[in-house]
Amino acid sequence: MLSLALLLAASAPQTPRVVVTAMFEAFNRHDVHAMAQLYAPDARLTSSDFCAARGRDDVVRTYDALFATYPDIRDQIETMVVEGDRVAVRFLATSRSRALAMPVQTMIRVRDGLIVEDHSIFDAGGGRCQP
Repeated sequence: MLSLALLLAASAPQTPRVVVTAMFEAFNRHDVHAMAQLYAPDARLTSSDFCAARGRDDVVRTYDALFATYPDIRDQIETMVVEGDRVAVRFLATSRSRALAMPVQTMIRVRDGLIVEDHSIFDAGGGRCQP
């Protein structure tokens, strides 16, 4: 069975809800390359633990590091609100091996079936973002 991310890559641009859902599915499989294909080549990402990232290479680098630190991490979507090209998601990131249960809020913008902006906010334990 083909993943939703692979089907999206082979088809016409999809709705923001479908693209964001595919991104979370790829995250839960720890498939950084499927995730990267859902982002525009010049996508902007910001997060509480890093100041800014840009593009697919940074998506791969960022999520490879996250999966190495949290080998069993999963995201469970609690709320998803779609308005035009913008998607607001509240989810719970969990890792049993690292005793993590962290609520995260993400604002995503999708254009032409690709994520162009991804801004996540969570409690980074008082740490400053890293470049």
